Amino acid sequence: MHILIAGSWRWPQYEAAFARGLRESGAQVSELSLDPFFTGLAGRVQGALPVGSPLAWRIGRTVIEAVEREKPDFVLFWRPTHLLPETLRALRAMGVSTISYNNDDPFSPRLANEANWRARNLWRLYNKALLEFDFNYFYRPVNVGEARARGARHADVLLPYFLPWNDRPVTLAPGEAAHFSADLVFAGHFEPDGRDGDLVALTQAGMAVRVWGDDTWQQSALAGWNAVPQPIVRAMGEDYAKALAGAQICLCYLSKLNRDGYTRRCFEIPAAGRVMLAERTPPLLAMFREDEEACFFSSREELIEKARWLMDDAALRTRIAEAGRARVWADGRDVASTARRFLEGLTALKPMLSERG
Repeated sequence: MHILIAGSWRWPQYEAAFARGLRESGAQVSELSLDPFFTGLAGRVQGALPVGSPLAWRIGRTVIEAVEREKPDFVLFWRPTHLLPETLRALRAMGVSTISYNNDDPFSPRLANEANWRARNLWRLYNKALLEFDFNYFYRPVNVGEARARGARHADVLLPYFLPWNDRPVTLAPGEAAHFSADLVFAGHFEPDGRDGDLVALTQAGMAVRVWGDDTWQQSALAGWNAVPQPIVRAMGEDYAKALAGAQICLCYLSKLNRDGYTRRCFEIPAAGRVMLAERTPPLLAMFREDEEACFFSSREELIEKARWLMDDAALRTRIAEAGRARVWADGRDVASTARRFLEGLTALKPMLSERG
């Protein structure tokens, strides 16, 4: 099976990682980076306007040329925001099947009230093209039902995954311990859902907290809160693994804006051999045995209680961490296993294509 992946190829955990997983599972993969279309002044301006602009036409022309050159069986569009329905119809006429994958929340009800014009209209072209894709995959189950309600030919979930070459147990060098060590760590973005208040409360309870993330934290209660090391910066690649390794407990908050019941960190943290303390949700309770393979909380008070419980027992932390790591491997949460299931699903869905004609 030959798949052309068209996307930004900007972040290593997305197109590049999934391409590696597909190759490890026996597929042939061709790469098409659309990121150059969004550089420079003209690219940035048109990129901010997800409408039928010359940019969308040029992207379509580039995809068609890549298909003519590479001759794939499928084109997988990763988070396609600037794709015309006409492009997908042209690819179908060439005998090529099309797939969309969206790790965002394109049907979120909050978008209708979004003050930012670009955010409010980001998915306009995607919604127009949705019905033309042969297959559609989503990060979260709620989008599957929403896509089907809009008339999508197919919709299913493609879960996030961990990267074994990055999300693994690591040992900190003596000089690194002071930089990465903490009782609790959270690596991720800020949302105004109370997570900053939780982190402040943990420090007030006497625990050492470290936060790694982007500049969204400047809008939080942690901005200038010296009990948490400043400035808050991203931990990427090897530094991400070290950030997890340096903490006794790894926190996992979920995006309320994106209606998440799980996130990529839910698999990365156990894979790295660390104890995960996450917000309690039905999907996570179905994936992990509570207090045996992962720990959960539903309130600030329970968070502090669970953190103290774990901090007081090193053997317990080790036992939960080892069981959690065994669980994500046994369940095939790694990228290669996820890619293999994806390929098996495409094979099973092939009869749908002949039915459509």
